[in-house]
Amino acid sequence: MGLMDEMEAVLVSGSHSFISITGGGGKTTFMSAFGSYLRDKGLCVLITTTTKVMSPRLYKYGQDIIFSDESVLGFRPDRPMMVFYAEKSTMDMKKWLSPREEVLSALYGYYDVIISEADGSRGLPLKIHTERDPVIHPLTTATAAVIGAWGIGDKIYSAVFGDGREGIVDAHYLDWYLHSEEGLAKGMAGKKAILINGAENLSDDKLSILRGLEYPVQAYAVSMKEDRIIEKLG
Repeated sequence: MGLMDEMEAVLVSGSHSFISITGGGGKTTFMSAFGSYLRDKGLCVLITTTTKVMSPRLYKYGQDIIFSDESVLGFRPDRPMMVFYAEKSTMDMKKWLSPREEVLSALYGYYDVIISEADGSRGLPLKIHTERDPVIHPLTTATAAVIGAWGIGDKIYSAVFGDGREGIVDAHYLDWYLHSEEGLAKGMAGKKAILINGAENLSDDKLSILRGLEYPVQAYAVSMKEDRIIEKLG
């Protein structure tokens, strides 16, 4: 079973699902790949954000149609289809912004699955949260929290957004990160999965670190690039 097959079984449920993606490196990759996978399975998918997301003019999400304003409320999608919707920013042309919460709530009934990037990490593999994030929509039915495996063994201050400490992202740090109130699992709602992305490039020593950790929810060492589960953890 491929990664996307497993995630469909784990994260998608009922007639409507709202999946929030949090954490670090790989969120946008997962959102676009999973959305495309579900569309190809015959579903109607909306990809969006509750924070900020890369402009669809700069990143290839694979969508069939783009909306940049609330005219999306008048659109009725056909199956299969993947729709991208976020609000254009006047301050930063590279990033589009979160729609209003009530607009996403209104759209919930028109799509089989909504996938929302609910966090920001400025491209770093790990993320420490503040009181403002992640931004989990109230209708969230499942959460996927992402770690970029390439951060393992790196300096904390260069690999972890929001943590400027000295030290290394090692087993001790990862154990703290997985269970800290402001760490990876903060805000997770509904069905839950941890995805450690880029695991196809990990050495045996670093895979051993992952195997030795205790995870708060089901975790997977994965390759989003290859649509492959390297190892099921915990």
